[in-house]
This record gives sequence, C-alpha cells and structure tokens, in this order.
Amino acid sequence: MPRLRSNIVAVYIVRPAPSGIELLMLQRPEGHRFAGAWQTVGGHIEEKQGETAWQAALRELDEETALDVERWFRIDRPETFYNPENDTIYLVPAFAALVSAGSEPAISDEHRASRWQNPNEAAATVDWAAMRDSILLVGEALADPDCPGLGVTEMYPNDLGVD
Repeated sequence: MPRLRSNIVAVYIVRPAPSGIELLMLQRPEGHRFAGAWQTVGGHIEEKQGETAWQAALRELDEETALDVERWFRIDRPETFYNPENDTIYLVPAFAALVSAGSEPAISDEHRASRWQNPNEAAATVDWAAMRDSILLVGEALADPDCPGLGVTEMYPNDLGVD
C-alpha cells in the first residue's frame, strides 16, 4: 500500500503586467534531477526544525528568488502526485505570492534561467499536471489581484508569528 507524505511546498509568483498578470517560471540546471524542466519555486519542509508549510514557502521563495512579496495567498487545495520510486502519494501545500510590477528575481544556483509568462504560456511549459492545474487556477484567481477570485485565500504571515 502506498504511503502518504506532505513534506514539499510549491510557490507561484505573480506580478502585474500590462496584459494582465505574469507568473515566474524557473528552469532547472544541467546535472539536476529534472534538468531543463521549467517549474515554479518549490522545496522541502524542514521537519526537524519544526518548520510549517507556510514557513517553508516563505523560506524557499527567499532562497530561490530573493523577491519582496506584497501579498501572500494559500491555494485552497493541495497538489497531489504519485512517485512510484518510493511508492508514495504526495500532498503538496501550494501558495501564491504577489510581487510588484517590474520585479526581477535573483535566482539561486538551483536554477539556470527565469522568465515571466502569462498563465496559459506558463501552464504549457511544465511537465506535471498538478503544477499546470495550479498555474491555471492562480492565473484565474489572481487575474485581478485587487479582487482575488475562487481558489485562493489571502494569508498574513505577520499574523502567524513571522516578521
């Protein structure tokens, strides 16, 4: 019987653009698992340090892009995928981060390139259905960041004990 794990987070970074919104996509470098793949910010929750999913999302975004976030949202449903290598079903808490127009990332060595794309373009570049679905959900829900739609809920990390 497969086991269940929830030790990974995903973060979708959105910025306003003249034609609507854009999502930041990052490309994995050669020599990395998934080399050449375009994806969003993601990483493991540091369970031994007692890190929560939302704390991991804040940390991963800072480590991988160093972008300043104006507003945070949680995606109301987790992503799911099955890994046959370890017979595990993963439940991935996902988040959206709104940054200011014109923001540019300082990407870490975990990636070799970055680009901003509209939601449909970004969804077409990923290799995983769950990521594609989240991109499209975020694109629809944050099409007007001043009036978020269904699928995301604004969250306030400062109210959760983070400065």
